[in-house]
Amino acid sequence: MTGPRKKQDLYLGFGSNTGDSGHLVTRAIREVADSPHIAFIEQSSLWRSEPLYDHAQPDFVNAVARYSSDLDPHEVLSHVQHIEERFLRSRDPARPKGPRTLDIDILFYGDHILRSEKLSIPHLLFYERKFILLPMAEINVNYIVPGTSMTVADFIQRCPDRSTLEKI
Repeated sequence: MTGPRKKQDLYLGFGSNTGDSGHLVTRAIREVADSPHIAFIEQSSLWRSEPLYDHAQPDFVNAVARYSSDLDPHEVLSHVQHIEERFLRSRDPARPKGPRTLDIDILFYGDHILRSEKLSIPHLLFYERKFILLPMAEINVNYIVPGTSMTVADFIQRCPDRSTLEKI
């Protein structure tokens, strides 16, 4: 039998553009911590962002939240996907970047660097998305991204995203 696992910082990104998106994101941030293995620490402001890839849809509401967890990364993935399902998230293969009631992404988790078919940590595209970087900067602008020597502030300076974001 193995002993207790070490708690690590877990950063999750939240997005919604269907229904009452601000309420859905805020509720989902709290529901993640319904697990006894995930403790809420803090969250960013809510941000309104224009769709970055599929432009024929409503604006998104985004946020980043920080937790502490001792779960395995795949257990975290299973937990957040279950929450997405409860929020009636549907995945349209013809429109993978299309409208959604809720999207929860694992952005960073401790010092994990993981690449698998189902999960990549750090999130594969975090560095090109202001809707991740600006809320993340509110929480920890000096966070050093695992596998790099760069901070969130460094990635913001290099971010190619020119879409419009506003704090709401």
